Amino acid sequence: MIAEKDPVIAAIDDARALLDTLLTSGWLQLHVASGETEIFLARDGGGTNPMRMIAAAPLIAAPAAQAGPETAVPVPHVATLEQALAAGTQVVAGQTVATVRVLDEQEDIAAPVSGTIVRVDAVPGVLLEYGATLLSIAAVA
Repeated sequence: MIAEKDPVIAAIDDARALLDTLLTSGWLQLHVASGETEIFLARDGGGTNPMRMIAAAPLIAAPAAQAGPETAVPVPHVATLEQALAAGTQVVAGQTVATVRVLDEQEDIAAPVSGTIVRVDAVPGVLLEYGATLLSIAAVA
């Protein structure tokens, strides 16, 4: 008689196998959905977690704000990008839009203007030169 494997142990073994697959491959992300179970794993530079996206769209779309001039947000030092808000995110002046790492210290980068992030020019985990553009914000006209 073959004993059935404990379902908790089986789930842990499956999760380990998925993680091992991600780590031993060149993949940046792995998204698995089956029935009611959904798992997303990503390395630095991988995609946005689709499980955090809001699926419902508003019933009535708000009129689009007129975009003004773009403002580049530069890297204040030679640093490694930890994270940055995504393109399309609306921000207010002074809000943290990115975090960089300088000599094992994290530093928040604030938006110099209010508006919408239109482009992210840096990749998390990559060393950035002083003055390079992190992202660009289109001011609300």
